[in-house]
Amino acid sequence: MDTITASTLSDKLAGRVARFADRREDWTVFGFETALDPKFARAQRRYLGASGSVDHSDLRGSIPATAFTMSIQSMPPGNQIPMHCHETEEIFFILDGAARVRCWENGDHHDITLGRWDLVALPPFLQHEVFNEGDGICHLQTLLAKPQPLRPQYNDARLLELQGAVG
Repeated sequence: MDTITASTLSDKLAGRVARFADRREDWTVFGFETALDPKFARAQRRYLGASGSVDHSDLRGSIPATAFTMSIQSMPPGNQIPMHCHETEEIFFILDGAARVRCWENGDHHDITLGRWDLVALPPFLQHEVFNEGDGICHLQTLLAKPQPLRPQYNDARLLELQGAVG
């Protein structure tokens, strides 16, 4: 292999690695949710893209997304992700701990219990919420199937109002 090819490949991959050691738990990402109810508190570590943020350039050290976003959320016991949906598929993969994902459609709900290394892929526009009912922190990998998805569409009018005030 000549050095031009190696250098070009190296240059191509520069900035495409996100290491855990460089990620920090960011408890401010969901701050307006937490302000409404402390049980919504959770941290996010961004790896790929800005998820469903107001400002897609606010990568907080993550790699710019080209196909989908990926972050890791850490949710303390007893906390939850409030009911919402996205215009794109959302995937939850449990890295450690356990969670209950409650999905809603036409007034009916269905619960899915996930443990370590379990995954659920939720279709676009399906209202859902996630609960950590375990004894420890639940670390869940979250993927959204677009590089710049819209902000979450909350079911709670108070969260929609707070979200609108943020940006």
